[in-house]
Amino acid sequence: MPHLGVDTQRLAGSRAGVARYLASLLREWSSAELPFERVTLFTPVPLPGDVLPAGSALEVRVVPGRSRRLWGQWELPRAAHDVDLLFCPAYVAPVSYSGRYAVVMHDALQEVLPGSFNRRARLRRRLYRRAARGAVRVLAPSDASKRDLERAYGLDPTRVDAIHLGVDDRFRSATDDDVQRVRETYGLAGLPVILFVGKLSKRRNLPNLVRAVASLRSDHLLVLAGEDHLGLGLDEIGREAGIGNRLRLLGFVPDDDLPALYRAAEIFVYPSDYEGFGIPVLEAMAAGTPAVTLDNSALAEVASDAAVLLPNAAVDELAGAFERLAADPALRADYSERGRRRAAAFTWAETARRTIDSLRKAAA
Repeated sequence: MPHLGVDTQRLAGSRAGVARYLASLLREWSSAELPFERVTLFTPVPLPGDVLPAGSALEVRVVPGRSRRLWGQWELPRAAHDVDLLFCPAYVAPVSYSGRYAVVMHDALQEVLPGSFNRRARLRRRLYRRAARGAVRVLAPSDASKRDLERAYGLDPTRVDAIHLGVDDRFRSATDDDVQRVRETYGLAGLPVILFVGKLSKRRNLPNLVRAVASLRSDHLLVLAGEDHLGLGLDEIGREAGIGNRLRLLGFVPDDDLPALYRAAEIFVYPSDYEGFGIPVLEAMAAGTPAVTLDNSALAEVASDAAVLLPNAAVDELAGAFERLAADPALRADYSERGRRRAAAFTWAETARRTIDSLRKAAA
């Protein structure tokens, strides 16, 4: 049987995005019978203790490097020279790597919305294209992303597998005590909450979201949970819009607090112009929180009829959706139930099984 190598450098940072995806896969693989003789996890530093359960058959190889930023291009290809297939879970593969590899392209955002990126970020576009075209297998998180990647990079559809992501059971099981703790921790008092979770990026229309909540004739708090790498100035936009102290910018929220934070919200909103999957929408639905998102890319594919789908993120569209949900408890209950049923179809066990099957084919 072949030897599988896995690039796990993303697990060395904060547990968001790709890191959460990879950690979820590894937890499932640790208890599964895999079609590989060995599975080696390559990392620049020791993995966090909660990634692998005790007794896991997955082996960890720590490969120190001089530069964390360049580790994937320098140290990783040398360390992984003896594997039959290298699994690269974050868009890129080592340029100098001569072996077989499979790569996960979580979206085609660089090609679909290139104007969303600064010049430095756009330099990654060539690395993404090279990785996708050189891979023996490309994995995408949705049918929408699969189509975009095939079109953008000229990929043979038979080489691209669409594999939906999953949602942890913990998002379904937050208790009233958990909700109370999170409300106290983040100063949410007893007010109704409109929640956004995710990186604060331009394509997610957050200035419009702030203005939409400011226009409501209610006392809803707008809570934004996510890192602001771009410095969008939402505090100033909030002051200008008159939302005042009803805007909460929480920054990065630890995994342990997220399930209760979703459940604490009356409405979840994700007004993004494009997503490869949109896992926060799925997490909110699993928690039973009515979700509002846009009818585009993979968001409509994931949410289906279990969320309020808007044609765009205009201020009046967002405000109208919030007003309808806030005024109608029966409507909120309906979307809550629909969301829970929809989210139940997305499990990490199935994601892990289908991913291993794709990697087995790539290694054959």
